[in-house]
Amino acid sequence: MKHYAFLLLPEYSNLCLANSVEALKAANGFQAEEAYRVTLVSINGIAVNSYSGFPAPISASLESLLREDCPDLLFVLASYNYRTHTTDEVINGLRRAKRTVARIGGLDAGSYTMARAGLLEGHRATIHWTEAETFLEGFPNVTVCHDRYVIDGSRITSGGSASALDLMLNLIRQDYGEALALSVSDLLIFDTERPGSVRQKEHSAGRLEERAPRIARAIKIMEKHIESPLSVDAIANLTGISQRQLERDFKEVMQTTVAKHYSRLRIAAARRLIKETKLSITEVAIRSGHGSLASLIRVYKQHFGCTPSEDRKS
Repeated sequence: MKHYAFLLLPEYSNLCLANSVEALKAANGFQAEEAYRVTLVSINGIAVNSYSGFPAPISASLESLLREDCPDLLFVLASYNYRTHTTDEVINGLRRAKRTVARIGGLDAGSYTMARAGLLEGHRATIHWTEAETFLEGFPNVTVCHDRYVIDGSRITSGGSASALDLMLNLIRQDYGEALALSVSDLLIFDTERPGSVRQKEHSAGRLEERAPRIARAIKIMEKHIESPLSVDAIANLTGISQRQLERDFKEVMQTTVAKHYSRLRIAAARRLIKETKLSITEVAIRSGHGSLASLIRVYKQHFGCTPSEDRKS
């Protein structure tokens, strides 16, 4: 029997935890003896709530887990406000875990917490796609990629909730074989398992690509040019159609204009930087393609009803 433990930081993703634990528990139903034992811990043994407000059934502190019931694999699950919750106590706890736990993984933004503890030095790793750029800049000794999940020796990282289920099925396959992984997948009616090497956003882009391939191409172009925005005409040229046709496509499928959708992507990028980095507001304006601080503040207020500074303080 394998023992998998999950260190939950406050405001963790409930969906990410469920996708991970349910797959492991489902595997138990197909074995004569239990395939997995799952333990949920917090850094100090005190209950923590998910971002949705649901409390997790914490059974121990990380220290007592390492001392009395060391797991085969320890996952760190961090999600919302992960930088705030990656405290010195958590970092020191993971450094101690490194000495006794054979394999350590990070789910969602747990990769950041692992990197802060020095557990990903010289390793390939992934993180939720919204944090990839700042993760890359913050940890130059980590080879950051956009894969759904990465298994690099004794270090495992996954990009988010759906990819956590992909990862668990792969681990079940490694631990007990293809037949058990397939049985779990069938039970969960999960017929879209993807290998770790698939980029995180390809699945959603693929769905749009089937219905509106020209729009999908245009959006990918926008996402690659957040900091230095292109004109609508340039986007249309790169997409391979006229500007008029592109505008018609967006109005029909997206119920908006090309410019408005592009603006929405840039302001969403700005809010991620406001919430999850310590970059100055001026730097955020530049990184999100707004050109000036005044422009960012104006658009930000239109979208979110507050200034970037007010949002950061909240």
